[in-house]
Amino acid sequence: MTTQNRTERFVYRLLLLDPPQKTEPESGVTRAERAFGFSLVFSGVRCVLQYAILPFVLPLIGITADVAAPLMLAINVVAIVSIIYSVRRFWQVDYKYKWQYLPVAGVALVILVAFIALDLHSLIGA
Repeated sequence: MTTQNRTERFVYRLLLLDPPQKTEPESGVTRAERAFGFSLVFSGVRCVLQYAILPFVLPLIGITADVAAPLMLAINVVAIVSIIYSVRRFWQVDYKYKWQYLPVAGVALVILVAFIALDLHSLIGA
């Protein structure tokens, strides 16, 4: 057994998936790409909210920054779920770019977990 096969089996187990036995029909690939597209759009909206709207708009309308942390915490959790869902879909349908997306998703997850830690710190420390 090659290292690639062992690594691939490990990733399938990590994602709690069974390796596909046959090539998924085109509709499965389309659903995986749609999940990925949703993850990208949601990530863009999250960034605009976190870095452009919340820091500037909330103070202008008289809402304190204490409201932003729980809101961003919830948005970051939804972003993590979205990324995990799209990774699972790519691996379920044996998408040809699943290996290229895996490290990108991993880095995004690490960053989101760091954001969640910062949000929790600001909530607990406040």
